[in-house]
Amino acid sequence: MRETFLEIWVVKVDNRVFARSWNKSKRSWFTAFIDTGVGQFKFGEELMNVTGKKVSSEDVIHKQINEAYQARYTEKENIFYVNGICKPEYFEYTMEFFNS
Repeated sequence: MRETFLEIWVVKVDNRVFARSWNKSKRSWFTAFIDTGVGQFKFGEELMNVTGKKVSSEDVIHKQINEAYQARYTEKENIFYVNGICKPEYFEYTMEFFNS
């Protein structure tokens, strides 16, 4: 079990779970999943082992992922980040997660 967890913005599209990396860093949760393909999610005290797979930047699912981000993160302080993360340059930093 991990000792610490990062908070990431996760969205659901057609019973599929996605997240995008905001900072595009070489050392991030996204690159860790690229390197290992595995990780954990924590919901309260519940842990879930997951695998992750990078979504092609050409995949048509990105339109629905954008819509899911825009529908879920509507607080005034989040609008700037939602508008940013929905730009095509972030499609390259999108991961789909699977319960393992």
